[in-house]
Amino acid sequence: MIKKLSKAVLVGVLALGITATANTSAEAATHKVMWGKTELKVGQIGKVTILADTDLVKIGANGSLSKVRTLKKGEEYRVYTYKSSNGGLYGLGASSFVQKGSKVKYETPSKSKLALLNKEVNGGLVPKAGMKLTYSPSFTENTKRDFVTTVIKEDGYIQTILTVPGKQYESYVYNEINNVEGKQIFSFGVNHTDWGLFAIEFPLIEGKQTKEIFYDEENNRVTQNIDVISTTSTVKVKAGTFQNVVIFKSKEYGVTFYLAPGVGIIKAVGNDGNTVGELISFK
Repeated sequence: MIKKLSKAVLVGVLALGITATANTSAEAATHKVMWGKTELKVGQIGKVTILADTDLVKIGANGSLSKVRTLKKGEEYRVYTYKSSNGGLYGLGASSFVQKGSKVKYETPSKSKLALLNKEVNGGLVPKAGMKLTYSPSFTENTKRDFVTTVIKEDGYIQTILTVPGKQYESYVYNEINNVEGKQIFSFGVNHTDWGLFAIEFPLIEGKQTKEIFYDEENNRVTQNIDVISTTSTVKVKAGTFQNVVIFKSKEYGVTFYLAPGVGIIKAVGNDGNTVGELISFK
């Protein structure tokens, strides 16, 4: 279930002992939908990865193929068309093709990638089961802490729990739940408590607003609109560079969150510019 968000307590916790300054120069937002090494474009049907050096070709008037240049192993190219002639040809644009075969790997974009072309995210912002995540600071403590992840699936909701090894009750939890109104709620907080860092509604659409949910001191449920800053940013933190990062700011707690697909929170920055959480390694 979604944890109740206690504003007075949580703001005090986040304000104490968190002194690491955000490194804004290490942050680059490019607002592109990246798919591996290439940017996903409207009209693209797939991509090819070159497994061994092969020819880029053009089709002559008589249907014969002529070499344009050599495509190198490891390179990736967008595919816009497919022709069944000559054993299969992937169209890379500019009337150029690469032949289907063992030297190339063809892939089609996932539904989530295609949704990102509309800058919309409907999930996938939690770490996978069995990951090890190291944060410093670690949200409510100005220390480095290691977490391992477990996933619990029940009817109507999914919990992804970040636990300190050997300390069952020192943990955080992501909750994904469908409420009675049919809305999908996504939240993050301290497990086994009513302390929450955020609770928001999907979908998240870049440049649009979504609902933030919290509980006031009288335990009344309150909602307010917040801005979704980005769903397609490329952001660099100590753990590395992440693509298609979602960025939003909690009005209630004044914290800006950065979440990477398949990893979760990679950074959280307070109103004062201080970092309250940053991922420094993961595996």
